[in-house]
Amino acid sequence: MASIPKKVPEPEQNEKPPTAGTLDNRDAAAVLTPPPSSPDAAGSDTPTIIDQPLDAPTMVDVDPKPASVNPYDAPTMIDATVAPTMAGVSPTAPATANMLVPGMLLGRRYEILALLGEGGMGAVYKAMDRELNRPVALKVIRPELAKQKSIIDRFKQELLLARQITHRNVVRIYDLGEADGVKFITMEFIEGQDLRSLLLSKQKLTPEEAVDITQQVCRALEAAHSTNVIHRDLKPQNIMRDETGRIVVMDFGLARTIASDGMTKTGALVGTMDYMSPEQALGQTLDQRSDLYTVGLIMYELLTGKMPFAADSAIASLVKRTQEKVAPVSDHDEAIPRSVSNIVSKCLERDLTLRYQTAADLLSDLEAWQGKRAAATLSFHAKVGPWGQGLPWPLIATVATVILLASLGWLFRDKLLPVSKQHVSAGPQVSLAILPFRNASGDPSLDWLGSSLAEMLSTDVGQSAQLRTVSQDRVHQVLSDLRIGPGASIDPATVSRVAQFSNADTLVWGQYAKFGDQIRVDATLQDLKHDRRVPLKIENVSEKDVPAAVDRLAETVRQNLALSRDILQELKASSFQPSSKSPEALRAYEQGLELLRQGKNLEALKSLQTATATDSRFALAFAKTGEAYSRLGYDTEAEQAARKSVDLSENLPPAEKYLITADHFRIAKDFPKAIDSYQNLAKVSPDNPDIQAALGSIYENTGDFAKARELYEKILANNPKDAATLLAVGRVEILSGNPQASLDPLNRALSLAIQLDNQEQKGTVLHVMGAAYSYLNKPDDALQYYKQALEIRQRLGQKKGIADGLNQIAQTYDGLGKSDLAFQNYNSALQIYRDIGDRQDTGAVLVNLGQFEDDHGKFDEALKFLKESLQIQRDVHNQDGEGLCLNNIGNTYLAKGDYDNARLYFEQALQLREKINVPSDVATTLHNLGEVSSKSGQYDQALSQYMRALQLYRDAHDLHGAAMEGFSIGTIFEYQGRYGSAVSSKKQAVDDFRAVQEHSYWMAEAISGYGDALSQAGQFDAAAKNLDQALTSARDLKNDDVIAEILNRQGDAAFYRGDVPAATALYEQALRSASKTTDRNVLLLSKMNLVNAELAQGQFQNALKTLKPVLDETNAL
Repeated sequence: MASIPKKVPEPEQNEKPPTAGTLDNRDAAAVLTPPPSSPDAAGSDTPTIIDQPLDAPTMVDVDPKPASVNPYDAPTMIDATVAPTMAGVSPTAPATANMLVPGMLLGRRYEILALLGEGGMGAVYKAMDRELNRPVALKVIRPELAKQKSIIDRFKQELLLARQITHRNVVRIYDLGEADGVKFITMEFIEGQDLRSLLLSKQKLTPEEAVDITQQVCRALEAAHSTNVIHRDLKPQNIMRDETGRIVVMDFGLARTIASDGMTKTGALVGTMDYMSPEQALGQTLDQRSDLYTVGLIMYELLTGKMPFAADSAIASLVKRTQEKVAPVSDHDEAIPRSVSNIVSKCLERDLTLRYQTAADLLSDLEAWQGKRAAATLSFHAKVGPWGQGLPWPLIATVATVILLASLGWLFRDKLLPVSKQHVSAGPQVSLAILPFRNASGDPSLDWLGSSLAEMLSTDVGQSAQLRTVSQDRVHQVLSDLRIGPGASIDPATVSRVAQFSNADTLVWGQYAKFGDQIRVDATLQDLKHDRRVPLKIENVSEKDVPAAVDRLAETVRQNLALSRDILQELKASSFQPSSKSPEALRAYEQGLELLRQGKNLEALKSLQTATATDSRFALAFAKTGEAYSRLGYDTEAEQAARKSVDLSENLPPAEKYLITADHFRIAKDFPKAIDSYQNLAKVSPDNPDIQAALGSIYENTGDFAKARELYEKILANNPKDAATLLAVGRVEILSGNPQASLDPLNRALSLAIQLDNQEQKGTVLHVMGAAYSYLNKPDDALQYYKQALEIRQRLGQKKGIADGLNQIAQTYDGLGKSDLAFQNYNSALQIYRDIGDRQDTGAVLVNLGQFEDDHGKFDEALKFLKESLQIQRDVHNQDGEGLCLNNIGNTYLAKGDYDNARLYFEQALQLREKINVPSDVATTLHNLGEVSSKSGQYDQALSQYMRALQLYRDAHDLHGAAMEGFSIGTIFEYQGRYGSAVSSKKQAVDDFRAVQEHSYWMAEAISGYGDALSQAGQFDAAAKNLDQALTSARDLKNDDVIAEILNRQGDAAFYRGDVPAATALYEQALRSASKTTDRNVLLLSKMNLVNAELAQGQFQNALKTLKPVLDETNAL
């Protein structure tokens, strides 16, 4: 079987992963430190030691330094000298590591701008990537070292290990390349300074600044250690701080995985002497605790400006480290808090059992000192217990539902109908819906107050298990579905309809007007259950006094709810308002929320930024700012805003605080912690549909479709007419390989959209139905649904929806062989995505364009699209997308016959996908690695890789995937001459494909391959039958590639049985079919088969005539 490329999944997702902004102007691994002769030379710049045996000459053997120079001021190996000017070197001369000069163009892509640093291993340059129009850092290896396998292995190791770690505090390494005879790594380019330079300028840091830096280093190490990678060479020069305060850990050239022995042996000395742990100095086995010891050394130096274990030489200091206990850092400065000093001392314990065991443990104590543990990461110290212990869960339970309006409501804005009234009797006694207030003043500048009053009132009333408050997002959706505009009057019929669709029995609505500078609010509370109407009123308040007036109104609402005195007291205790007292900030915040509901994310961002600029401590505004950035695809900004909201939430009510934290985890794509957070909330609100939907969305994003389906079905059990959830179930069925099962929920969702005349929802459902029919291999039906959806979206002016439709229409045209229309629609979609700043979907359509070019044999163009997409996926921290790009780049290199690069990219994809742990993706890449091994003649390795993929598919009960691997295993058996085993494996594959009713390319390929195996085993009659059947299937599919392949196999069968004239005729037919395709491999195979047949018949002139273009084509490949 061929390698498995993938396009971006077609069903639309509600949530879009975000994008990171880029930081430029210095590579984190390329800081130039002063030469040793400089008076500013650092005391810790001793050389990095690479694989030096213990009996090798130590650094004591070098010439002693002058007395005026600090004994620790030896330069690091990359920091030794500045390269001399190369002005006399011709720009056209072959490039080498020490001959790159500003103005040179490396590989026709990287313009060299400046030399940043040079040392024994090579040099680092600032360069401009012309293809992506962004600055990068180029780490270049010296030509004489490039011939040493161990050095190249280290370069690859730095790339592969760094690829395992995706975190904002770890330097991003983009690619390993070779051009003009130079091997290099491209990496992130950072504006800022390393900690060594920071210490030189400041001498020492405040405890607060040192702790902040150390926290970020710990987060980087936590990410690395979670993938079983230890750094082994941390030092101030390898840690940078950019202008925003972000800390970046870099230089994983000496890192290795804990579970392997890497490329070093026991007894080998690696790292930088001044920052080695005792066990590292002794050449013992290392684990993550060695890195934590080094963190303690760095923190010690940050706090004091000095290193512990002072001695006359680096080696003497190293020996003291293995024998002595460190003096408390507070001994140097009494201003250093004792608790901080204790943290440093615990890092520097010689006894591993007394040291911090994990980066999370250290991070927890650092955050505890800051007093921000719960607000920051909710990472508890081992003595505290798991997430949630000690939290006031009863209080959280009372307000969990309402707070979702601040952090989750946008996810569910497409719901059309309410939860069914067939609810368990133990549920809330009262269900309250507060409608936006009507602006009766005639002044449009006061429109914001209508929704803001409802928002504030809904939380200020408070929450209890006995009161269900309908979220404001839900209220807005119901009003939209019922076509009730902001200025509409509320009559009894309207009250009844809103109550029905929101599943509320008590409603509050009203209006407000302004007289001079005073505002008056008139409202009504209607208790439908007890047939009561209560007038409510706020008189003579100014804008700045609105929050206090809402407090009074909330008290009046509480007193008129049909609840007991105890419950009313519980409500009052749990009440709160948005955490801003600024009318201007509240106005901007409310406008931002409304714009988010409308999907106007750019405009929403501007309003929310106004809110945060007006009130810099407005936590909910920062949370929603993060949401807006996330939707727009700016991951770094989104995470910064979300973390800011977490930091500001310390004194907020508990449920608000912890839901803000959960939302931060989701935005940061820390899905395990987000899942834990929502699961804990679900324990106290087990029937809350918003929490269930949030969890379902996260499980869907992580590929756990079974759990997502289970949660969505729980929602539908209570509300079978929830259109958004029906749509989600359909989407999950498609993505999990059951497109037929998606049609029922999708049709139900479509009926609801038509009933309520919700055109936007109708367009979305039609689009997803198109995806379902595409997966069912019914392209004409798929095209019909896509075009219907596109027509609606064009009428509504939904730019993103239009681009989504064009993208899927392009895929469908491509499958139908209408390449010009496919290319045209892909590019139209790409242009729209770029215009609206949608980087995530830009990356997706670039993947599809890359696959399109690959399918048409334009491999260099394919690589250009795929690598641009890869950069986007890395920028937005979309690991699924990154894995897909790496996989598809590997496929393109495989198609080019560049097996080394194919294997490199597949290995990167495999490491990433194993980390994400989506079995189907892991199996796909294992299959593709098997293809590389097979084409490289490494049949045993290929067999092992196919077998691993087969087991993954079997464990997932994926019969289709198992069939593909079984077929590939059969092909390996053929290559090994095990024809009986090949026949058996391929027969099983055909049976499995038939069991899942496969009718696509794979079925024709499997039957054809089975026939080929039969012919090689001498079973010519059975072979002919299967090959004829395969040919009929391929012709039905109108797939010339497969037709040519089958005709070649029929020719082979005729050749094996000695009928050379028949074989020649079949090869000629194969060549005619292959000539209609863009697959050069099929074309070459057809020509070569014809050459063999002509030679067998003595037709030497014909053979030579056919052979010449074959040789030309081979050279072209």
